[in-house]
Amino acid sequence: MIRRNKIIYFSAILLVICLLLYNNHVEKNQGVSKAGNVQPEYVNVDEFGANGEDSKDDSESIQRAINYSQKSKIGKVKLLGNRNYILRNGLVLAEGVELEFGQNTRLIIKGNFRVITVKKNASISNGILEVVDDHFNSDVIYLDGSQKFWSWDRTQIKNVTILNTSGSYKGTGLHLYAGGSDQYICFVKFTDMNIAGFHTGVKLEAKKPQDSKYSFINGNRFSNLTLDDCINGIDMNSSVTVPNESSGNEFNGLQIQVTKNTKKAIKVSGSDNKFEGIIWDIHILGDLEPIIDFSKDSTRSSLFMNVSSNNIRDYGEYNYYSSPEEEAMKR
Repeated sequence: MIRRNKIIYFSAILLVICLLLYNNHVEKNQGVSKAGNVQPEYVNVDEFGANGEDSKDDSESIQRAINYSQKSKIGKVKLLGNRNYILRNGLVLAEGVELEFGQNTRLIIKGNFRVITVKKNASISNGILEVVDDHFNSDVIYLDGSQKFWSWDRTQIKNVTILNTSGSYKGTGLHLYAGGSDQYICFVKFTDMNIAGFHTGVKLEAKKPQDSKYSFINGNRFSNLTLDDCINGIDMNSSVTVPNESSGNEFNGLQIQVTKNTKKAIKVSGSDNKFEGIIWDIHILGDLEPIIDFSKDSTRSSLFMNVSSNNIRDYGEYNYYSSPEEEAMKR
């Protein structure tokens, strides 16, 4: 009897130990499962077939990574550092997705196509976008007013360099366009951008809608923008006010390097636009043509740069422009 009780006792203890071990095993497995289901912080384009170290077209792979990032709600796509990814077709940066470049990573653009169309709440950071094809004659970064960009959106472009090294001086680095009924691009931030070698560095274009509604590009901020060796630096094309206007846009910390290829540093239309910065080596262009134009469709815009009045042509109304030298002479 005593022997039987001992057997039952030890069997019970063994059963308890087995149950404890089993429960611990289940908990560990559940922990691994949960950890395995944790959403990643970003999508790596290489996992979708992109390879920044060969000569094949990475367009489709990068686009699939963008689409997956949006669908899965991860919201960020990364291109690894010190790589050169090849684009032979354009990308659509889907709503809510950030495209983040690693250090010194480039998109090498081969062909003639709109490179990146940016949707609402999307953003680009830290990239180098380089056009190497002399047939290119499109936009590198493009925003369309049909997306209705507004102040509460998170759309932004920051720390991006856009180059045309083909020597063609074609295409546009950054293009904002509103041309349809109730289309607008407002309060978007563009920060620490460098644009070089294009026909037009930055274009703001608001076309008159065919109906009675409005299209406008207003209140955008361009901070620390550098434009180098472009035929036209900033080109604003709109009416003075609605139905199609480009107004209240601010360019602060603007640096423009002119070359013998430069025709116009800044062309202004719309109202209440502001420009502050420096234009380098104006003497290269001589005195043939003013390098800054206020169009007949401009009013109440202001410019404070190191440019004398004889380098400015003003067809508008109530525009203000001055330089540090001219301000000092007033004292």
